[in-house]
Amino acid sequence: MMTDEPKSALALKAQAMAAKLPNQLGDHSWAFEPYLVVSNPEAQNLLDLLMDDVCAAWTATFPKRKPSTSTQQKFWDCGSAILVNLMRAECNRWPTTIGMYRSKGALDRERRYRPKFMTADRFRTVQDWLIKCGHIDMVQSDFNLPGYSQTSRFALTKEGARELQIDDWTFADFTVDRGRESIRLKDLNDRLCGYGDTPETVAMRERLDEINAKLDAADIETTRPLSIHDRKPEYQGLKVRLHRVFNRGNFSYGGRFYGGWWQNVKSRVRPAIMIDEQHTIEADFSGFNPAVMLAETGQPIPKDPYSLVVGMDAPDDLRDHAKATLAALLNTKTGATEEPRNFDRARWGMTAEDFRAKVLDAFPMVPALLATDKGMKLQRLESDLAEAVMLHFVRQGHAILPIHDAFIVQAHLERELVEVMKDTFRARLGQAPHVKVSRSYALR
Repeated sequence: MMTDEPKSALALKAQAMAAKLPNQLGDHSWAFEPYLVVSNPEAQNLLDLLMDDVCAAWTATFPKRKPSTSTQQKFWDCGSAILVNLMRAECNRWPTTIGMYRSKGALDRERRYRPKFMTADRFRTVQDWLIKCGHIDMVQSDFNLPGYSQTSRFALTKEGARELQIDDWTFADFTVDRGRESIRLKDLNDRLCGYGDTPETVAMRERLDEINAKLDAADIETTRPLSIHDRKPEYQGLKVRLHRVFNRGNFSYGGRFYGGWWQNVKSRVRPAIMIDEQHTIEADFSGFNPAVMLAETGQPIPKDPYSLVVGMDAPDDLRDHAKATLAALLNTKTGATEEPRNFDRARWGMTAEDFRAKVLDAFPMVPALLATDKGMKLQRLESDLAEAVMLHFVRQGHAILPIHDAFIVQAHLERELVEVMKDTFRARLGQAPHVKVSRSYALR
């Protein structure tokens, strides 16, 4: 049926953008890293030559009075940072773009997390000139639709890749400069946002600097080079420096440690990690979230807290359903959740609704915690305990690799790690959960 009823411009724009979503979602994209640099002199030389040409083309548009040497250097530095990000993306075996903001508002919001020379106007100007000179393409433009948004995505052109001799470089040719912000705050929309320093944030940054200094000095590798099948899509090279991320515009929420390459490899790879040429073990708290809630309400913590839902000998996938369902309940903003997803009613002899009820029966304190950001508060506790565990080992001269509520250390430190994890938890909550240990094997 035809109709002459006009559609709003907003509705038409939404339809047009939605029609492009399959392609836009199809490519893997990394966030722009403002402090990324090349560590290979040959790669740096090619980068210098290309940016010299771009900067010369830009300054030629000022026939009367050219920008000062300082201003030209800032233009050059912005362009170099953009190109280095796109160079590293080309080292990935997956088709990978770099997400970069174009709007002044978005760029200004992240000023704390960028070098001072990287102002919004300069950053956009350099993007435009790199496109104009034929070195980069804006593969996909940004959009903002209800429930989904995307930054603009960029990639090197064939000409840019040729001039920078991309085929000659690997992840090992790139590194992140130490000047980046290590204490990060995200707003309610999961975007980095500014904040004013307090004694707490200054002290957290100093403690993290202490941890990172030890990681920088350690030799962290695997028993053989990683293949594409060993890495998660988020893997961006052998980065070791950590940062903490707090959430929802509040330092009471989140605070987990991110940034170590070992967090972005498949779990089967981690037992093959070596620290200073020594084999390692991994230890993690068994059921951290339910263990905390049981301790907070004065109840004993069983060896596996999820056994209160599924029993001690339940299959791993049923336990995973219990873990995912409890996590969803603790993080829900509405009090409702769709977990457990893909629940096999015939196999388990109950419906997903019945299983959710079992989770709530096992942890009767949960209904009072729905829509209270309890999950984010538990992350803050988890990250504070992780910091204390790491500082214990770092101050004795040992590198330690965190994976949220788990840690990797040299094998001879196994007993001490288990004791420190339990003591740290007990000091805050009065009792300690079981700590599970996984030992090394040769990566095949």
